[in-house]
Amino acid sequence: MAHTHFTRPDRVLLQKLKLSGKTNKFCADVLGFHPTTISRELCRGAAPTVTGYSVVVAQKHVTAKRLSANQQHRKLNKKKADKITSLIQQYYSPDQAGEAVGVSHSTVYRWLWQQSKQFIESMWQYLRHKKIRRKYGTRRREKQRELQKKRWIDTRPKGVDNRSRYGHWEGDTVRGYSHSGYLVTHVERKSGYLLAGLIPKSTKDNFRVCTEKLFETIQDKSKLTLTLDNGTEMNGYEELEKNTSITVYFAHPYHSWERGTNENTNGLLRQFFPKTRDFSTITQNELDHAVKLINTRPRKRHNYRSPEQLFKKKLNVAI
Repeated sequence: MAHTHFTRPDRVLLQKLKLSGKTNKFCADVLGFHPTTISRELCRGAAPTVTGYSVVVAQKHVTAKRLSANQQHRKLNKKKADKITSLIQQYYSPDQAGEAVGVSHSTVYRWLWQQSKQFIESMWQYLRHKKIRRKYGTRRREKQRELQKKRWIDTRPKGVDNRSRYGHWEGDTVRGYSHSGYLVTHVERKSGYLLAGLIPKSTKDNFRVCTEKLFETIQDKSKLTLTLDNGTEMNGYEELEKNTSITVYFAHPYHSWERGTNENTNGLLRQFFPKTRDFSTITQNELDHAVKLINTRPRKRHNYRSPEQLFKKKLNVAI
């Protein structure tokens, strides 16, 4: 396909196909999109028509969304610039002044930075902070720096990929209904042995402390690497490495299959703690019981031996 977004001709054709009674799957095959994309587009253009879809409504929705997204790139004309100057002199913040004239705070800050040094200095007295803080892009740059610091899965030892050695783990969190709590899960790749703990919120400190506690019972020779997801709760990995002597790697964003062992084991946990469960009602004893059942359950890939049997036998770990 030459494009990845719906165009107006796509919408016209979709409307015609739905008018003739075609299914979403059929429309997806004709237009070259995923059926889910077709469903989203139909919701975007929902209207009281015969098909329940309108090209005009969908196009207006997309146009409005793009205008909103491009708000930070708008330029100020003299009338708006004068109005913003007047409002700031009435002790409006740049954000409040921008809202009053219909532009984003980023546009206001960028406009201020383009003015002369004398003008900027004359405005300081009206600002709560005596300098013009330019925050646009800061979070993005911080995220980029964090990504550059991470040790990626591509650099892991080959023995981790082929499961030739014990002691390599995968980690993640499992969320309860309406963010009511979280399970911290770590799975040993070769045996499938599971460690799990409870945290009330998915903060980096909660995740790190829980992980350190879970690995306290595991000997150093049994904790060589840990491959994590890219959730913000994993951002305390540097301190985790220092406290546990385990080397942390990260899967690529949106590549959950790179931690397949962990994802599959989380699926086993969901049998005991479904997505509809309020995790604030889970006790550690209840979680330990579920983990015990999973670890002692025979696995076909282990010739019907359990993860606990393999883990104890090969590493002589006191569990």
